[in-house]
Amino acid sequence: MENINWDDIRYCLAVITEGSVTAAARKLDVNHATVSRRISGLEAVLGAPLFDRSTSGWLITPVGEAVLISAERIHEQVLGIQRTVQVDRQELSGKLRITALDVCIQRILMPGLKAFSDRYPDISIELIASESTFNLAGHEADIAFRTTNEPPPNVLGTKIAKFAYAIYGNKELYDRYLNGDHGISGITWMGDGHTLPPWLQKTFPNMQVRYRVNSLTIAYDLVVQGFGFSLLPCGLGDSDPSLTRIDSDYIEPGMDFWLLSHIDLRTTARIRIFRDFMLEAIQPYIPLIEGRMSNEDALILRKKMGLM
Repeated sequence: MENINWDDIRYCLAVITEGSVTAAARKLDVNHATVSRRISGLEAVLGAPLFDRSTSGWLITPVGEAVLISAERIHEQVLGIQRTVQVDRQELSGKLRITALDVCIQRILMPGLKAFSDRYPDISIELIASESTFNLAGHEADIAFRTTNEPPPNVLGTKIAKFAYAIYGNKELYDRYLNGDHGISGITWMGDGHTLPPWLQKTFPNMQVRYRVNSLTIAYDLVVQGFGFSLLPCGLGDSDPSLTRIDSDYIEPGMDFWLLSHIDLRTTARIRIFRDFMLEAIQPYIPLIEGRMSNEDALILRKKMGLM
């Protein structure tokens, strides 16, 4: 048996529901002959008549009644698909609140965000540059990009990569260090208190900490300007040709990089599509994030993505 054409079944269903070939043709916005031809074609495929044709009208046959049951079921399924698509289209508008570190937005997310906005212009995006933990359950944000080894409960999470870290300094300062200048400063986090972080204790135990910061962007800028050495994500340090990795016997443990959203929003179309879109857009950056990309390749990637 040849494959059945759904359009032929639709013509058959229209004759039954509208009561005549003429009414079906009007409903389908075609001529009378087209309806007759499509139904005759379906009967030929099935090898059985669906209607008894007479001058008083078309009467459905027992075979036609059996086909009608399946046709109505298929028709309802098709309408269900159309309703689902329509709902998704309606949800592909509105607002998305995205939170991430400012450097994550600038160095990793920006190309994907631009491409997403071009494809879905009816979705507006609020970017919240923050290191704070946002309450996804309270809808302080819809999507969070976070480095954590323990995602909070009641979230839908996808681990993207393992954030690698290394010690960086600008090349001029590092040359001074290699030539015996031991007055170089360390740059650490305010959260470290008065203690030295492990990377300083194990690699530069005698280095004085002159700068403590609460912003990764500020730490990076200080390193670029030659204020001292600091621990930075490889995705940040390796993509800057003015910086150099500093060899160390101690490797700081990496942190997992996650895309998080609240589990209650998993069926929301714009959030589901944004998640999938961004996970694909971030893929080229994973070797950089994990510290597996050379400086040259990192520069090529950044130029390709329009970040330089």
